[in-house]
Amino acid sequence: MKIETILNAEEITKLAKERFQEERATDHLEGWFLAKEIMRECDERFSGEEDCIRIAKTLVEVAERLPLWISDYHVFAGTQDDAFARSYALINPAFSVDSFSGYCDPVAVFGDIDPIGDITQERIDDLKQYNEKTKFAKALCSAYDIAGDNTSEAIYFIEQVTGHLIPDMRDVLKDGVKGLKERIGVQREAEQNPKKRSYYEAMDISLDAVLVIARRYADLAEEKAAASEGKDKERFRLMADTLRKVPENGAENLYEAIQSFILMWQVMCLEQTPNPYAFSVGNADRIFEPYRKMEDTDRDMAAALLKHLLVFYNVADRSWAISQNLIIGGKSGAGEDMTNPTSYALLDAYYDMNLPQPILSVKLHKNTPKELYESLGRFLFTPGCLTPSFFNDDSVFEILKNRNHVDPADLEDYSVAGCQEPLIMGKDNGNTTNSWLNMAKVLELSLNDGVSTISGKKFGKGREEFGYHTDQEVLENIREIFYNNLQEYTDEMVKCANAASEAISILQVPFLSTLMGGIETGVDVRDTKEQGTKYNGSGCLIHGLSVAADSFIAIDTLLRERPQDAGRMLEALRTNFENDPEMHQYLMKAKKYGNNIGIVDDEAADIASRVSDMVTAEKNYLGNPFRADWASPSTHLLYGYWVGATPDGRKAREQLGYGIDPLYGEAHSGLGFRVMSNMKLPFEKMNGGCASHLGINPGYFQAETFEEKGVEFQKKIMNPLFYNPQKEGVSPFYLYVNVTTPEMLRKVLAEPKKYAPSGVYIMRIHGTFVNFLDLSPDIQEDIIKRLDMESTRL
Repeated sequence: MKIETILNAEEITKLAKERFQEERATDHLEGWFLAKEIMRECDERFSGEEDCIRIAKTLVEVAERLPLWISDYHVFAGTQDDAFARSYALINPAFSVDSFSGYCDPVAVFGDIDPIGDITQERIDDLKQYNEKTKFAKALCSAYDIAGDNTSEAIYFIEQVTGHLIPDMRDVLKDGVKGLKERIGVQREAEQNPKKRSYYEAMDISLDAVLVIARRYADLAEEKAAASEGKDKERFRLMADTLRKVPENGAENLYEAIQSFILMWQVMCLEQTPNPYAFSVGNADRIFEPYRKMEDTDRDMAAALLKHLLVFYNVADRSWAISQNLIIGGKSGAGEDMTNPTSYALLDAYYDMNLPQPILSVKLHKNTPKELYESLGRFLFTPGCLTPSFFNDDSVFEILKNRNHVDPADLEDYSVAGCQEPLIMGKDNGNTTNSWLNMAKVLELSLNDGVSTISGKKFGKGREEFGYHTDQEVLENIREIFYNNLQEYTDEMVKCANAASEAISILQVPFLSTLMGGIETGVDVRDTKEQGTKYNGSGCLIHGLSVAADSFIAIDTLLRERPQDAGRMLEALRTNFENDPEMHQYLMKAKKYGNNIGIVDDEAADIASRVSDMVTAEKNYLGNPFRADWASPSTHLLYGYWVGATPDGRKAREQLGYGIDPLYGEAHSGLGFRVMSNMKLPFEKMNGGCASHLGINPGYFQAETFEEKGVEFQKKIMNPLFYNPQKEGVSPFYLYVNVTTPEMLRKVLAEPKKYAPSGVYIMRIHGTFVNFLDLSPDIQEDIIKRLDMESTRL
C-alpha cells in the first residue's frame, strides 16, 4: 500500500494544516521534564557503567518510558515536543532587554515549567536541586567563574553549545539503523583501543532507542487503525507498516524516507533534552530527492508530504524549537547546479504552510537557474510570508577551502547551522556560538580608564597602565589601547569558552555521533581530548563593527578640528550627552560607515581584518582555530544595552549595528552606496559566518507577477551584492531581507485580525524567521527600526 492510494495531495495538505493548528494550541511542554526524571533514575541504576554506556542505556530507557501519542491528523509519527521547554527569550512575551543575563545558569530551564497535573512544584524543585549538583552543572559554573564580572556587562559571553550541528542522515535513510549497526560492529571488532571499543558499544546501544520509538509508535498506529474507519484506517495501517520497516531498514520511497528522518531527528533531540537549539537539516532537497525519484512522486504529492515534515519542526504555541535550518539549491564541486524537483516541492510546501519554523535558506551561485529566482518571488513579495536567507556558494566554497581547509570533495556538502554558520554536513563540529565578543563595550572601557560608564564598575586597565596621562593622549592612541584591551579580553574569553566546551563534553552524545563521523573515529562528537569529527573549530560572534569604525573616525575628526575638546568629549560620553547636546550633534555629523565614504569604509575593513585575525589566532580545546563570525542574532540589541555612549554619537544602552551592517539611521545615501561600503570588507576572513539585513520597500519593484519580481530582485539586489564585478576578492556570502515598510508593520500590530487573520505574520529576525506577533515588544520595535529604509533606497 502507498500513501498515494489512500489520500491525494489536497487531503494530505489539509491534515498538515490541522496538525499545525493542533500543535499551536499546546501551551505547555513537560516531556523534557519527564525525560530528565528518567535520566536521574538511570544515573543511579547504571552508576557502575562507563559514562558513554550509561548515557546510551539511559536514552533507550527514555525511549521506552516517555509518553507517546499519535494525533488524528498525523501522517507521520513523531514529535520534537519532548526535547524542548518554553524557554527561548526572544519569542517569550515576558522578555525584556534589561532582563537578559546570558546562558550561564545550567538549571535555568526549571523556571520554564509550571506545575501541571501531578508535576508539582515540589517535584520541579527537587529535580532542579539534583541537577544543580551534577558534574556538568559544577563544571559549567566553574567556566563562568573564570570570567568573573566580565559577563555581567557583556564584555563577552560564552555558551555551552548544544545543537548548532548538521547531522548527515543520508546513510541511515539508505541502509537503515541495521546498516549503521553493522558498520559499528565491524569497527568495534577491528578496534584495539578499549575506550573506543566501549564507545562503539555505546553507539550501538543508543541506536536501539530509535527502534524502540518506532515499535511503540507502530503499536499506537495499529490501535488508531483499529478504532478508525475508511481512509483513516488505511492511513494508520500504512503508518504502522512503515514504522515496522523504517528506520530499522532503508527507505524505498519518499514517504518512508520522511518517516525515518523524523524518528531519527526525534531521538537525536531527546538525547540532548532540554533545548538542543539549532540542529539543522542540511540540503534537504538532495537528501530526499533520491526517494522522490524512486517512485517518480509528482511535485504536488511531494510538497504535501513535505508539509508534514515542516510541521514537525514547530513545537507548541510559539514554535519553541528555534533556529533549525533547512537549505536548498546550490552547486556541486564541479560547478553544476544541483537544484532538483524536490527543491521546488519544498518551496511549494513552505509557501503554502508559511510556518515560523524551520528556517528556509537558499544557496545561490552565478549559474543559479532563472526558474529558482522566479519561484522565490512569491516569498519575497507576499506580505507576512517567510523570506529565505540567501547564501553565495561561489564565496562560501572559497572561504571554507582556504580558511577552514575543507577538502574540495566536501565543499558541496556545506550547509548552514542555526542562523548562518557554514558547516560541512555530518563532518563539522564548529561550536559556532561558543563565544560572543562585544567590541563596543571594550571601546567604552578603553576610553574611560577601564571603568563602565553604565555602572561605574572598574573592569580593565586605566590610561596610566598604558603610559598615557591626558585625555588628548588617550584619544590620540585610542586604537592601540583598544586593540590591546581587546586582545586581553579575547584571551580571557577563550579560556572560558574552552572550559564551557569541556563542561558540555561530560554529556556525551553517542546517538548523534553515529551521524557525525563517530562510526569512523570511535570518538564522541563533543570530545575535547580527541577529535571525533573530520572538521572542528569554535565560533566567536563579534559585535559592534560599525560603532567602532564610526567612533574612531569621529575621534580623528575631533582631534583634527577641536583637539582642545578631548576632555569635553569624554565627559559628554560619561554623562550620556545630557549636559552637552552640542557635542552630541557634532559627533553625529561625523562621517559614518555605509555611505561609500572611503575613510570610514577603510576603517571598518581594517577593524574586521585585524579582529578576525585576532580571533582566528586563538585555539580551542583541541588546538584548532576559533572562527570569526561577524553576526549578532539580536544580541546587537542585548549587548548594546550594556554599552555606554560612544564617540559615534550613539547614546548609552542603544543597540549596536547588526552584524556587518551600518548602525541604523547612519547609512542614508541609499542601497548603491551601502553596497559599495560593504564591498570593502574582508569576507575571506569571516570563516565563521557573517550577517547582513536589508529592509526593502516593495514599491521599488514594478513587475506584474511574482515570478517577474523574483527576477527583478535578482537583478536589483542579489547581483550587485553577491556578483558585483567591481568587488575584488571574496564577495559577500549571506543576506536576509524583510520586504516591507515600518508603516505596514505598525498596521499589523495595531490591527492583527485585519492584517494577519491566521494569527501568523512571518518576519525575519536575524538568521531565523518568526511569527512577528509572537515576539516581545522590544524585539518587534527592533525589527521595525532596523528596516532603515533610507539605507536601502533604490
